[in-house]
Amino acid sequence: MSEIMYVTTKNVLLSELQPGMMVDKDVFSETGTILVPRGQVFKEVQRTIRLLQQHNIAMVPVRLPEKIPEAIPLQERQAVAFMAGVDEKCDRLREEFQQILLTGELQEEALEERITETLSAFEADINVMQLMQKVRNSDDATYVHAHNVALTSHLIGRWMKLPEIQVKELTITALFIDIGKMKVPAWILKKEGTLTDEEMVEARRHAQYSYEAIRNFSCIEHEVIMGVLHHHERMDGSGYPMKLKGEKIPLYARIVAVADVYNALTSKRPYRPKRTPFEAIRIMETECNEQLDPQVLYLFLNRIGNLFTGQRILLNDGRTGEIIFVPRQNIHRPMIRLDENETVLDLNAPEGKGIDIKDFV
Repeated sequence: MSEIMYVTTKNVLLSELQPGMMVDKDVFSETGTILVPRGQVFKEVQRTIRLLQQHNIAMVPVRLPEKIPEAIPLQERQAVAFMAGVDEKCDRLREEFQQILLTGELQEEALEERITETLSAFEADINVMQLMQKVRNSDDATYVHAHNVALTSHLIGRWMKLPEIQVKELTITALFIDIGKMKVPAWILKKEGTLTDEEMVEARRHAQYSYEAIRNFSCIEHEVIMGVLHHHERMDGSGYPMKLKGEKIPLYARIVAVADVYNALTSKRPYRPKRTPFEAIRIMETECNEQLDPQVLYLFLNRIGNLFTGQRILLNDGRTGEIIFVPRQNIHRPMIRLDENETVLDLNAPEGKGIDIKDFV
């Protein structure tokens, strides 16, 4: 049986409602009662139409269903579903952020829903880290970044064998690290050139803004709030906002910092293009080892490198191939099976000098 994904969003007249359409946003009455909840799939259309007509509602925002053909292998179908779901999850994350900043309120049920939605990617038999590379060019950088840092932090927590409750709290920390960016002027976040000292100070205030946005919610643990505040601290004291050093930096902040740096490096920014995961690994391996917690960093680098075994790549000399082995040192220089003659190229060997992975394909 073909799987269904929901992709296209549009407003439709009641007369255009069809069984199988999904409600994209809660539909409210004039008194604020939810008539049709977001995510509901229409079945008995006529009953719904009569209900909405009684409340003088003429149009409904919906997502249209599309079948993923059975002929496509299961993992590819799951990948398509993952890609289609990212925008939807980020839309809801944006709405949640806006509500928190406007009303100062957060429902615990809504928080649980965001966590469940974000982590649903791990329910499928897919390589989440490979798929994340395909959603790096979104204009909604803040929300896609929060989503991806949450997934990455969750993985690190599992690799560290943290208790389940701590892995959950770690994921919540990652989701909220950038909520404060909504209070930073958009032109600063989107500036293509170098920020002035004053602009840099304002951009860095997002950590404090994020902390202030969530610090009074009883459903958020103190460790999470501190993780959000300190996720830009660095082991050598070069971070902000308090220039903490070493283990004075909370554990969640140290873990999220690794996930945050990796995802920032592999994402497109106004002032530079995105980097490949292996270029990000090189930078983190050679330039960040004094700033990031070394135990967390090297666990992450070794595990993340292995997740890209089997990934197809394009080299800077135009050749294509597949990653077949990732070494424990010089992780950013894996072994490649070339397409042209199925020979193996070791980027760590002399014949690999000057050759780099340019992109994933």
